[in-house]
Amino acid sequence: MSHLIVLSIGPVQEFIAAARRTRDLWFGSYLLSELSRSAAQTVEAAGGKLIFPADLTAFSIANVILAELPDNNAPANIAAQAKEAVQRAWKQFCDDAYAAVRDSIRKEIWDDQADDVIEFYAAWVTRSSDYRADRARVMRLLAGRKNCRDFLPAKGLPGVPKSSLDGRRESVLKDLRVERIPEKQRRSLRLRDGEQLDVVGVVKRVAGGNKPYPSVSRVAADPWVRGNRHKSAFRRLLAECQNLAGDVLHRLSVKDFPQYESFPFEGSAVYRSRFHEFQQEAAVSEQEVARLADTLEQLPEPEPYVAVLVADGDRMGELIAGLDSPEAHREFSAALAAFAQRVHDIVREHYGVAVYAGGDDVLAFLPVDQCLDCAAALRTAFLECLKAYPRVSLSVGIAVGHFMENLEDLLEYGRAAEKAAKTPDRDGLAVHLHKRGGAPICTQARWHEGLNDRVRRLADLMLAEVIPSRLPYELRRLADLYADWPAATVTPAMRADVLRILEKKKSSRGQGEVRAALSDLTAELTKAADLQRLAETMLVARQLARAWKQAASASALVDAQEVHE
Repeated sequence: MSHLIVLSIGPVQEFIAAARRTRDLWFGSYLLSELSRSAAQTVEAAGGKLIFPADLTAFSIANVILAELPDNNAPANIAAQAKEAVQRAWKQFCDDAYAAVRDSIRKEIWDDQADDVIEFYAAWVTRSSDYRADRARVMRLLAGRKNCRDFLPAKGLPGVPKSSLDGRRESVLKDLRVERIPEKQRRSLRLRDGEQLDVVGVVKRVAGGNKPYPSVSRVAADPWVRGNRHKSAFRRLLAECQNLAGDVLHRLSVKDFPQYESFPFEGSAVYRSRFHEFQQEAAVSEQEVARLADTLEQLPEPEPYVAVLVADGDRMGELIAGLDSPEAHREFSAALAAFAQRVHDIVREHYGVAVYAGGDDVLAFLPVDQCLDCAAALRTAFLECLKAYPRVSLSVGIAVGHFMENLEDLLEYGRAAEKAAKTPDRDGLAVHLHKRGGAPICTQARWHEGLNDRVRRLADLMLAEVIPSRLPYELRRLADLYADWPAATVTPAMRADVLRILEKKKSSRGQGEVRAALSDLTAELTKAADLQRLAETMLVARQLARAWKQAASASALVDAQEVHE
């Protein structure tokens, strides 16, 4: 008899969520994908017919594998073989990491932890003629198995510090009170003073050849790079960084990250305020830092904000529950795989990096000036790839935050924005701006309401100095004033006050042009909440305008040179 089998590989929290650096986040996601790929390959090699994922060549493989098993193929044996394959793949990653930093590791703790990381769950049911019922049953069994998992007692070691990433396990690094970690390995691990790592943390830092991954500071600095790359001072900066390239200053692979060819180095090298961290992690000398600082004195300060994009398909569970055959499910899986493949190209075209793109889920870091265009392009690609399923849509949340925020906080900001994009009825776009030291500024609408176009228009007006930069703050205070007014009286009085504020504002383009530019926006104001929404949208647009202005200086310089010639 044939079976339907589902496998789940983890731990998701330790591999993906616990991260201080983008390398931790990316490699944890990659690691989980590769372990899942090994399980799926084992099922397929044993005669199973994969349903999800549909294609093992996909860039990312989700950590849940669904497949059909033919007659006379014992599901318990297949599950055991898949578990062994996952364990072997994990051991290979561990061996690679240990070989890279063995002189920094306490071997007895390493071995104990390495054998106790992988979570593997399996469930299966006998096939019937009703695929929908079979799939629902096997997923319920998997959920039940997870809820009944074994909770083994902790193996705590007294006197050994916990991992700094999540505090779950003890550090595998040598006791600094007894012996010193070799400087070269310290740089490979990118350790801060006092930072501790468990086996998972070390694997995420140095396995896979220790390939550098773009930091949030590098992504944040990209508008500045594009805006200054034609200047002589920037070329001197590039030469200084090339002299430091190697163990001291990681160089990004242009083959892997062609979008950063103009400046393939860590972003902390261009933020003078972060040079103390740069020295600590990369062991850069004071003389080398001084040369960088002297060069940067001749260039404007880069904007320190980065965009975190989190996207998720809408009504996907409902759609999958309605698929009535394995063939229909495979077609749907293939459509999702096609979208995931396009995600990486789209994000790269917008000078960002996609950390994860599995099915309908997307996590990416983007320069602030590119985040809206990228979000719109992702939605278009999603609808194109899944055009056979007319009810699906993509909600996108964008959080703009300071690159020095904790990475976990930035991710949480992005998830909160994505949740807001699904309110009230999905198919939405939400942008949350997190300035340091204040409450988030939020704007949100459904895609058909044109929020991205509205933000772009407001930003263009601010760049043209048609809208004064302080105007949104005054409109927000006015919205607070009218918050408790009766609905019948608020509209005429509020509009009159808005016009009064506009008349007082001095713009380089004149009061008449300010009025004309905002006439259609003020016409929509019927309650204090509308004015509050307009003010917050302006504040978001103001931040994007700053990034656009910094990125645009390159084209302005080129135009000036052409005129001179």
